[in-house]
Formats: sequence, structure tokens, C-alpha cells
Amino acid sequence: MTAVPAGRRRGADEPVVRQVTEELVLVEVGGRKVLAAAVCPHRGGRLKYGRVDGDRLRITCPLHHTTFDLTSGERTSGAACAALRVVDVLPGRESGQDSGQDSGHNSGHDSGNAAGGAL
Repeated sequence: MTAVPAGRRRGADEPVVRQVTEELVLVEVGGRKVLAAAVCPHRGGRLKYGRVDGDRLRITCPLHHTTFDLTSGERTSGAACAALRVVDVLPGRESGQDSGQDSGHNSGHDSGNAAGGAL
């Protein structure tokens, strides 16, 4: 994700990461919404400043550049660490399907392995 200069609006399909609670961020990309841990399980980097790859649905921690899949939480590259806690994944507008996950409730990825303990 490229940085957007102050005063400029993001395009409709550009990824957005918003802190929603101290423990959670909401990642919006391509019509999909992912609720995930706000800190990287490697060293606690703040993912609200992470870089999002909207095409592959991944987020990269700004601290040590560890990358996680936003649908499963699995680490895809970078420093060895636990998976990112993904609380819920809502389907995108282009697929029209849920990805086998309960979009209204905990998606089964809530394993409490995010830095800072259980949410």
C-alpha cells in the first residue's frame, strides 16, 4: 500500500487500516473487511501502520516486515512467529460468497495468539 499524502483522499479500492479498539484493527480492501489483532505477534509492531497487499490480501508489519495472510492469519514471510489473530473475515463484493467462514461471528481464527494476550 502506498502512503497517501495528507489532504488527499484514498481511491475506493485502496486498502484502509483503521484502529477500532486497542486490540483490534479493521482492514478494508476490495470490498472485504477483516478484523484482526492490532499488533504483530513477532515484536508488537502496530499494524495500523502496516502495508496492505490488496491483491493477495496480506498485511506487512511496519516494524520488521513480517507478512501475514489476512484470511487465515498465517505468516507468509518474515521473522518466525505465531500466526496473526484474525477475528472475522467478511466476504468481498466481487466474490459474493463467504469463504467458508461465519461472517457474523468468530470465524474460528480467534486463537488468542496475538501479542498482548487474549482479546
